Amino acid sequence: MTSQHRRTTAAMPSRSRRRLIVFSAVAVMAFVAMPVVFADRLNDRDVKSLIDRVNDERDRFEDQLDGKLKSSILRGPGGEVNVSRFLDDLQENIGKMKDRFKPEYAASAEVTAVLRQGSDIQRFMAKQPANYDGASEWKRFEASLTELATAYSVKLPLGETQTARRMNDREVKVIAEELANTAGRFKNDFDATLKVDKAVPPATRQAELKELDGLKSDAEKLANVVGEGRPSSGEAKALLDRTARVRTITAPRTLSPAAQKSWQGFETGLAKVAEAFGMPARLP
Repeated sequence: MTSQHRRTTAAMPSRSRRRLIVFSAVAVMAFVAMPVVFADRLNDRDVKSLIDRVNDERDRFEDQLDGKLKSSILRGPGGEVNVSRFLDDLQENIGKMKDRFKPEYAASAEVTAVLRQGSDIQRFMAKQPANYDGASEWKRFEASLTELATAYSVKLPLGETQTARRMNDREVKVIAEELANTAGRFKNDFDATLKVDKAVPPATRQAELKELDGLKSDAEKLANVVGEGRPSSGEAKALLDRTARVRTITAPRTLSPAAQKSWQGFETGLAKVAEAFGMPARLP
């Protein structure tokens, strides 16, 4: 073996280690840079369809459920009840939920009642053998109840103190329109602040005001898309992202009382939008 070959061979482990370190660093950076993904908010039409599906799947589950299980006793927070009677009561509450869900009313109270009963039956079914009649129908019904819970910002099983809460499209549209108006007022108030601060270069002032124009535009776009019943989680995320940039811009400035008031109003409305879409008001 030549001395050159020995040197090359000896160097290989070191290079491999360096490559491994570089690869690991890149992998970590890629992981850190991965965007946060949120589930898409269901629009009113989607929720109505989901409620109809819950209704149909409850019927199929009861039809296929083992007769012995139907006559057994279910124990829940409300006491003991025959499973067959429990399912009849659930059917009645699902009917109320279905009838009362309207564009102007999200039926949150009715959904809460259904999810509480769904939680009781979920606990009961979890104790049954895997091969009972109706097991497949229950899994499908359970999946739809879980989806309904997500649409109303809760999880199945429902906690004792939890209540379902949803803002329907009309309510979100109104909030987004108010945000657009508030963003316009804040831009005017912020511009007055910048004019007083002579240390702010004109180019900086124009760039910051342009970002505030974008804030108003993003809120208007969200209102339009929600109002048309189209998927709108992307528009909500864009508004939250833009707000984060505006916070960075305004942080070093001494805002006037008027600007502080208008921005406070914007943050309050933004928190409602974030809640409607299941997103944090301040994204990581």
